[in-house]
Amino acid sequence: MNRKSLREFSHRAGQFLTLANSTYKQWVFRYTFLELEKDLGLLGDITTAAVFPGKQMVRGKIVARESGILCGIEEIRYFLVESDAAFKPRVGEFKVDFKFKDGDLLSAGDVVMEIEAEVHDLLAVERVVLNLLSRMSGVASFTRSVAEKAGDVMVAATRKTLWGWLDKKAVLIGGGGTHRMNLADSVIVKDTHLDNVGRDFTLVMGRLLDAELDCRFVEIEVESVDEVRRCVEAFERAFELGLKSVGVVMMDNMSPAEIADAMARVNSEKILFEASGGITEKNVADYAATGVDIVSMGCLTGGVKGMDFGMKVG
Repeated sequence: MNRKSLREFSHRAGQFLTLANSTYKQWVFRYTFLELEKDLGLLGDITTAAVFPGKQMVRGKIVARESGILCGIEEIRYFLVESDAAFKPRVGEFKVDFKFKDGDLLSAGDVVMEIEAEVHDLLAVERVVLNLLSRMSGVASFTRSVAEKAGDVMVAATRKTLWGWLDKKAVLIGGGGTHRMNLADSVIVKDTHLDNVGRDFTLVMGRLLDAELDCRFVEIEVESVDEVRRCVEAFERAFELGLKSVGVVMMDNMSPAEIADAMARVNSEKILFEASGGITEKNVADYAATGVDIVSMGCLTGGVKGMDFGMKVG
């Protein structure tokens, strides 16, 4: 495989971010059913109960109040329609007409979905539905804008997420990469590991080979041009000794000039190169221009503004 194919395999792991995966379903459960349970509290929606003392069927419309990339439809479909009824014992059934799909570009005023339900049920789930759409669509929209600045270089989330795998799914929908999903997914040897073994890359590679790990990629964090060279050499020896995982050199907190210098000194089609640390939408183009394959950015899921949605009931 060429480096672009390696990058798609190692850092865009969308196969994990589907409801067919029980782990992802647990993340969705956390931000839908558990959020609903917390929102209802012990007494439920006392306002709606008082205003509507009897049962009444109503239709609600979820409307986008600004433009952006839609994300969260699969999760809302599961929450309201496809989940086991035993998961939502305090609300009834919902009939939902979805007008758009994940990844679609919305304009202000677009009706994203129409929901028919008993009024107490609809107003009970309103905030959970809007919060999920707002968060995931906000992350997807921001990722799309950053990815456009990075061009052919992949922008990827880190594990500095607020909503875990839902954030990773939103980055993916926005055109970014997932990176490592959890501590058991792939190897990332960071300064907290290296500083305690004398920053000896050969030693680290030997121990990883001895462990016979089966993972998508092995990534080593480096801090200087010289460490890039030594890390590449250690990877090349590890490949000769049987390393099967994709190798990644992560240049952490290095300037674009330093990274460009390092990239000019190495020549390997078997190793991916990543820039990380202090990268934002304002300087991502500078880092992308250095020749790296991946730019990982905590800001993709950090202080992202949610996309504005509202619900109208009639």
